[in-house]
Amino acid sequence: MTDIRKMNEQEAAKVAGGVEGYNYGNGWRTVKNLQGGYLALRTAPSFNYENEIIHAGPKNGMLVQIVGETVKGTGINGVPATYVRVFSPDFGITGLANAYYIG
Repeated sequence: MTDIRKMNEQEAAKVAGGVEGYNYGNGWRTVKNLQGGYLALRTAPSFNYENEIIHAGPKNGMLVQIVGETVKGTGINGVPATYVRVFSPDFGITGLANAYYIG
């Protein structure tokens, strides 16, 4: 028989599709929503090829570990975006990733 337990706030927010200002905490998350194939990890919270640590980084379904807090920045076409510092065990690197792509 499976035990039923109450979800915590972060688990409930994840199921509900996330909330503004979501605190990722330190933990493992899945890369998601990528249409271009790979997630770029960056040195600064802005969509700019010059700040890419790795362009062809983690793909959909790969795990990354949250290792820092979220910061505000800019995404594609200057649209405001939130970034979070992650560690990719598949590539052995740490960098900022657009939080939209982190599950």
